[in-house]
Amino acid sequence: MGLQDRGYMQGDNAPPGLRPARGGGLPFSMSTLLIAINVIIELFRYVAFSVWQAMFDWGHFSTTKAIFGVEFWRFLTFQFLHANLVHLAFNMLGIWFLGRLVEDQLGPKKYLAFYLVCGIFGGLMYLLLNFLGGVIGISLPGLLMNDPATPLIGASAGVFGVVMACAYIAPNAVVQLIFPPIPMKMKTFAYGFVALALVMLLIGSTNAGGEAAHLGGAIAGFYFIRNTHHLIDFFDVLGDSRKPKSPKPPRHKRGGGASQQEVDRVLEKVSASGLGSLTSQEREILRHATKQQRRG
Repeated sequence: MGLQDRGYMQGDNAPPGLRPARGGGLPFSMSTLLIAINVIIELFRYVAFSVWQAMFDWGHFSTTKAIFGVEFWRFLTFQFLHANLVHLAFNMLGIWFLGRLVEDQLGPKKYLAFYLVCGIFGGLMYLLLNFLGGVIGISLPGLLMNDPATPLIGASAGVFGVVMACAYIAPNAVVQLIFPPIPMKMKTFAYGFVALALVMLLIGSTNAGGEAAHLGGAIAGFYFIRNTHHLIDFFDVLGDSRKPKSPKPPRHKRGGGASQQEVDRVLEKVSASGLGSLTSQEREILRHATKQQRRG
């Protein structure tokens, strides 16, 4: 898509959220790790099919398995299984070209939470579609998926969430499509893909469950990139991050001496006009604020 080749993607002078991810101390980016896990799992299909089949049986999502069988882990595991190499390739390309932009904005841990939450919401939207079509029996074209055992697999919901996040972080960044081979703004690209998924769902696509998952991931991405504080406790399994911690000296300033009000003003400007509209001083404020957020 050409983002990494553009001038604003190069070096430390790039705007926050548009620098190549450094992994927050990891020797690799979280996006790279996600791609590696998905690829390794798919390879089992060709080198040890019985192992892949066992992972599919244990990990795919369906109403029958996840809800009636109370196997809630499937809200996560289905995101790492794919139907074939083409399915895998399209999703991994999305993570490769766009995921690192979101990861650099959020940091690796919060980015992983964001990605997985979008996938979970994809499963929830699929569940709603299955419930409306199979349980209530509403006969709209997109609600004809009436078999509660129909499996859902793939990273597409998480990828759609990432696409929506990119439309918020860099709405005016230009992406070069492969097909059709035309450039367009990130926000146009993102909302166009979501609109296409909605149309395909309403006309009764054979992949209605997948389109519902795309929409669920997109809705989650739209919300959580604007409310990232909700992602903090995603991995809060063994402890409770809400418990009182050792008191720290109060911090009234953020962003290299800038007040919170100034940081909020810069963020509003980014939301309205994109990162490209910022002055060098505003970019520096945002860069320092991003560092402070990760440390906190």
